[in-house]
Amino acid sequence: MNKKKKIIIGGTVISFVLIAILYLGVAIYYQYHFLPGTIINGKDYSNKTIDTVKESMLDDIRLYYLKIIERNDEVEHIAAGDIGMEISIDGDLSKIKNNQNHYLWFVKPKKEEKLDITITYDETKLDYAIGNLKCLNDEYISSGVAPQLTFDGNSFTMTQAEPGTEIDKEKTIGLIKKAINNMDSVLKLENQNCYLVSLDTNISDKEQTVLNQLNSYLDVVITLSFGEETEVIDRAQIYKWLSVDTNNEIVFDKDAIVEYIDSFATKYETMGQSRVFTTSTGSEITVSGGDFGWWINRNAEAEAIINDIKTLNSATREPNYLQRAGAYGDVDFGNTYVEINLTTQRLFAYKDGNKIVEADIISGDPRNGKETPTGVFNMRFMFTNYNFVRGSFQKTLKYWMVFYGNTVETNIGIASCDWITDFGGTAYKSAGSLGSIYINEADAKTLYKELPGKDFPVIIYKERH
Repeated sequence: MNKKKKIIIGGTVISFVLIAILYLGVAIYYQYHFLPGTIINGKDYSNKTIDTVKESMLDDIRLYYLKIIERNDEVEHIAAGDIGMEISIDGDLSKIKNNQNHYLWFVKPKKEEKLDITITYDETKLDYAIGNLKCLNDEYISSGVAPQLTFDGNSFTMTQAEPGTEIDKEKTIGLIKKAINNMDSVLKLENQNCYLVSLDTNISDKEQTVLNQLNSYLDVVITLSFGEETEVIDRAQIYKWLSVDTNNEIVFDKDAIVEYIDSFATKYETMGQSRVFTTSTGSEITVSGGDFGWWINRNAEAEAIINDIKTLNSATREPNYLQRAGAYGDVDFGNTYVEINLTTQRLFAYKDGNKIVEADIISGDPRNGKETPTGVFNMRFMFTNYNFVRGSFQKTLKYWMVFYGNTVETNIGIASCDWITDFGGTAYKSAGSLGSIYINEADAKTLYKELPGKDFPVIIYKERH
């Protein structure tokens, strides 16, 4: 072997020996230190000894504080020492270290290690520290004002918000405790929506959309027709019924709408009111009582008004009624009605102003407390071949037309009577009914065939001589 080759071989051996010595030295080093890339509970402990890691964990607690970033660049802190914070290492650092192969110090650990540790603090001290924070102290809190919906007499506008520093105390306290339990270093209250009024004082897109919708509602004009008279509902009333809830949803005040309906309803409602009536014999009398007349359905009308506004339906229409009369105005019974004179025991029926029946009757017997009631009543039902039963009295009525009473037992009506031949005069004193009006079958048939099935007036009165 020549000299040159010997030098090369010698150099290679020396290099290999040096590398081996370096490798073994590093391996010996990592026999007592955590390998590079060792992450325990999210923190890098590369090249640290077990004692150093323990001390570092204890230092983390001793030096820990939560930084609370508040509105207007205010910052407050809660430190570990303020709340008596301590750490207890429940896991085994030695086991983590022994699981690492120090001879493979050049291979990065494949996973993050998890070590059980317990952090404790004095709850009373924490509550005291939280209680001393300015952000939760009313003395340092300024009131905020949310965007306000206003009506300027013509349209809705929305004022800008004034943020202030009012805070959701319960939520904020909960977030502070959670942050400390998680050992978070920073809690930014603004990012957690802790403040009652947003820092963004501009009207949001949704708020602008709601504002536009509200103003479109104000353009609706609803005209309620009562014959020749009307009630106009426009922005002067509509704006009072509108508001916006905390979710920026438009709310209608239905109770206020019903109250508004009440304000004009008595002007047009006639049910149960007294009426001046000219009888078939030309006498002018006043008839009181009864249930016939205009009666507005307040709930249905309120819903109809809301629907008209929501659908931007400017309309002229009649209101919703629970009961209708025959005509608008003082003479609301119109020209189709039945007239019953208890004094003369006569019945007159008119259809579209034309007399279709004039007949003698038998009314209720006042001597047994079954006198026929007086007033203007609404015809409710008409039946044929009706099985009429009142106590021991039982008859099949060819025609039975009910205008009074709330139950089958208390109903009073016009009854066809085939068991009596003499009507009128004083016949009611000996053959009086239980309150109903008896007429002969032929006249009853005419009433049943010619008159509407219901909802026309039956006017019952006594003439004074």
